[in-house]
Amino acid sequence: MRLRYAYVPVLLLVSFSAMTNVWASSFLSHNERDFRFAVSSDTVRGSRISKQDSIFKTLNLDEVVVTAAIKEVEMKGDTTVINANAFKTAEGAYLEELLKRVPGLEYEKQNKTMTYNGLPIHEINVNGESFFGGNSTLALENLPAKLVSKIKVYDKRSELEKITKVRKGGENYVLDLQTKREFNGTLITSAGIGRGNNDKKEAELISNLFRQTGDNISVIARSGNRYMTSRYPDNRQDNVAMNFAKKFSKRFTLYGNMMYNHYASGNESTLYSEQYLTTGNRYQNSASTSTNRNTMGNGTLGMRWSLDDKTYINVGGNFSKSKGDNTSDSQQSTTSAVPTATSATSSNTSEGDERINSINRKSDSKSDSHSFSLNADVTRVLNDKGTSISLTGSYSDSKSTNESHSLSETTYYQLESSLGGDSVLYRNQYQHSPSTNRAYSVGINLTQPLAENLHLQLGYRYAATRQMSDRSTYESEVYMDSLSNHTLSKTITHDLSLYLNYDGKRWEANAGVLMQPERRSLDQKTGLLHADTVRTSVNWNPQLNVSWHRGKTRFELNYDGSSRQPDLGSLMSLTDNSDPLHITHGNPSLKASYNQNFRLTGRNTRLGLSGDVNFSNTYNSQTQAVFYNLATGGTETYPVNVNGNWNMRASLRYQKRWKKRFNLSARTGASFAQSVALVNEGKSEEPDRSVTHNTSYNANLRLGYQPKWGGFDLQGDWRYRHATNQLRGTSNYTRSYNFSLNTYAELPLGFLVKSDVAYSFRNGTNIKKGEDDQVVWNLGASWRFLKKKQAELSLYWSDILSDKKNYYRNVTATGLTESRTSQIGSYFIISFKYRLNKQL
Repeated sequence: MRLRYAYVPVLLLVSFSAMTNVWASSFLSHNERDFRFAVSSDTVRGSRISKQDSIFKTLNLDEVVVTAAIKEVEMKGDTTVINANAFKTAEGAYLEELLKRVPGLEYEKQNKTMTYNGLPIHEINVNGESFFGGNSTLALENLPAKLVSKIKVYDKRSELEKITKVRKGGENYVLDLQTKREFNGTLITSAGIGRGNNDKKEAELISNLFRQTGDNISVIARSGNRYMTSRYPDNRQDNVAMNFAKKFSKRFTLYGNMMYNHYASGNESTLYSEQYLTTGNRYQNSASTSTNRNTMGNGTLGMRWSLDDKTYINVGGNFSKSKGDNTSDSQQSTTSAVPTATSATSSNTSEGDERINSINRKSDSKSDSHSFSLNADVTRVLNDKGTSISLTGSYSDSKSTNESHSLSETTYYQLESSLGGDSVLYRNQYQHSPSTNRAYSVGINLTQPLAENLHLQLGYRYAATRQMSDRSTYESEVYMDSLSNHTLSKTITHDLSLYLNYDGKRWEANAGVLMQPERRSLDQKTGLLHADTVRTSVNWNPQLNVSWHRGKTRFELNYDGSSRQPDLGSLMSLTDNSDPLHITHGNPSLKASYNQNFRLTGRNTRLGLSGDVNFSNTYNSQTQAVFYNLATGGTETYPVNVNGNWNMRASLRYQKRWKKRFNLSARTGASFAQSVALVNEGKSEEPDRSVTHNTSYNANLRLGYQPKWGGFDLQGDWRYRHATNQLRGTSNYTRSYNFSLNTYAELPLGFLVKSDVAYSFRNGTNIKKGEDDQVVWNLGASWRFLKKKQAELSLYWSDILSDKKNYYRNVTATGLTESRTSQIGSYFIISFKYRLNKQL
């Protein structure tokens, strides 16, 4: 029956209880989320529900269901709380599908980066504990979406910062997943296997156990090539990973993870580039075939231990080992006129004086590395006011060995050989490059409360680093002094820090400055040339963070500045000509650079608005002065300091939910950047100052509809980029449009159908017909059966139209580059999966 209590409309579902006088009540949202609690029958009998409901005097209620809309996004202090139940996903979906539906959350799968309202997300936690040491990909692709009840977004403090209540700068925004109560203490396991055409295959075993306290254990094992779309026939990725966190008591927690990964992939790709020069443009075509095989294993182990109410110990360590084996076969040609063929292997690419050089190269390389590190801190609270002293220490050691072998033939068409023909350079080169790196540090921090919400911290840290590397080069099995080098560097740093932290009801402020006197020494030998240098310097790192919040509104201002000394190798007057087309020199006159960043962010969760403004600039920025050799097509570079590099960007976001089923989110932004370089095209002795302006605009609109039986997500995206160069008087642009529709429908008898289609179109400078658009359509269907629907048979059909084009384009005022990787086209895979849940 329906009742109204205190003039707030709710739905009450009443049933009889024959076994007990204790009721279980459930608050249900529009998407059937439950909050259960026990209520005494005497309590409800004595409460006033309705004058007409005299039946309650003699009957006991068994269950009360309250239905009300839940808030999509809330802000609690500096933490944003996202209600995952407001974003419905298909049955069996993983965390990545859930996050795609959350306004403000953006995940770039290609480069594995994630942001929320423009803030970079560094790791994913579960119930407050780190999940696989910040490996977000493992969480996104393996955690079931149905486990998550809430997503918290906040700037996570280190354990030492939590104890001392002083923030030492730097940002570490995390997504903290809160698991649903009904799944806490339940071992959730799934196993599956699949096979398809084009030699597609997959196998998986995933098992998770989470508790509300933060205790968890997860095991993930995957093998296959389902989502690898290049034409290489031996594509394969094998992963085995385990993560755990265990609180043995209120005072002692142990956590850790181990991961193994074997990756084999290959690509057939082409690259086209244009380089704008005042003396005449340069054009380059290249084609390559590459294979990569990498094996990696790593692990971490740590503990948090509170000996008593005033003594805290944190200890952690990690190790890693990796091996790699890579091969490449490439052909490249450079011309002074637009090529008549797009293939670098074509003999008709250019004719006569238009040809500058061509390169045929085969190479293979092997790498082997291992490393480990330890860190610890101990804090003792000295009195009741909170005065504390902390000791910190760390040690790390790493070793690596790289071997490479290359066979190349370079033809210079503008240079005449002694025999009167084109000059040809043959190389059969082998390089052996071992390196070691060892570092340790010790430090002490004294924290003093000045008031209830005001803390001051003084710190000192001593750090030492030793790095050694060798490069032995052999030409046709003959050792080459001029192409080999030996480097030994040592650095000693003294960190002096002062931080002030205020944490009030509405205002929060963190200010600090880090001064780093350091002494660096370098001993380097290249061929018969030997150089050593010692340099002392002082680095500065001021920081300021001020935030204000009231109700649903929050504003935050950040400033971060840092000075950076030039690399010691860049200060040496030595020349590296191991690649004759890319010769590098040093510059002893380099100065330190100083970079500063300003950011202002604001958001109001009631209005659904958020935005940010960012500005960054660098004094004495280090760049490369480039000298072009017009005869060979090569370059010579040396590092220089320039001023004038700066950029700014702004963005505005809006999100709205209405009628419980519809979601609307919009985003728009703009950016402007000025970059300065020094170039010489052979017209003068000194390089010219080259200033490039890059302007970009973007807009995104997403509309979601979530009926009870499925979901629709329609999205449109527009991006525009324009670049101009003042020295060359050149300009170019790229404009792109993307439209996508993601849908799924849950049908009777356990059937589910889902589809996603994306259309993209682009135009701009030198974009050819046939390379300007694509339609990628994927389709999936599944059937869940058996008594508890724990078995699933599914079909996935990828790129039905075989229209996917893997293009990457970068346009600047100095030129453009565009690469393309061959794709496998349409394929399908049929999979079987079995799920088992067991309460522990």
